[in-house]
Amino acid sequence: MITNADTFRRTAAGVSLILAPLCLLLGMAVDPTESGSEDVLAYANNPAATGVSATLLHYAWVLWVPGVIGLVHLVRRKGVVLANLAGAVTVLGLINFSSLMISDFFDITMFQQLPVAQAEKIMQDAAQPAMIVAWQMPGMIGSFLGLVLVAVAYAWSGRVGWWFPAGVLAGILVWLFGASAWNLWLGLSGPVILLVVFGVVGVSLIRMDNRDWSPAA
Repeated sequence: MITNADTFRRTAAGVSLILAPLCLLLGMAVDPTESGSEDVLAYANNPAATGVSATLLHYAWVLWVPGVIGLVHLVRRKGVVLANLAGAVTVLGLINFSSLMISDFFDITMFQQLPVAQAEKIMQDAAQPAMIVAWQMPGMIGSFLGLVLVAVAYAWSGRVGWWFPAGVLAGILVWLFGASAWNLWLGLSGPVILLVVFGVVGVSLIRMDNRDWSPAA
């Protein structure tokens, strides 16, 4: 497989579409914060679980990159402009967003070694305008909106039904609401939805004939 460019890249894209939401689901499941609680010491008191969670979430966003590139590659006529633009925005967003997971490790150290009020002030002061505007906002908007738009372009091309972008949108909204509300079940339900819809598309890429992947092959 590794000696065949089409087979390797197609399989890598398909596997990435499965592993990315799986890492997101596992990362949320391992997160030590309790449902309905905003305990600022949750990460400091559970450094091992926090580290595993942050690492899984980091690789969730990283692994979506080859999957997105694979989806964009398959959109060739209808939806090609949207796919190209959304794909570029999504890849940049995912790269930015993955880097933000490192803040969890600073959270652990700050709250372990400093009084809570001082640690909170340092973390809040670290949210400089450049970080918000150039890192956080592009990361969140590019990742979440970008994934939906790539899914729309993929469905528009006729490669899959409209259930795909609908499922991506639903999964992201449920996950974001659950995470912001510290609701464990919603925080896990969103990634489950994403795992199902991206998993189906990922499997279809893995099983795809190379002639569909690259018509000139």
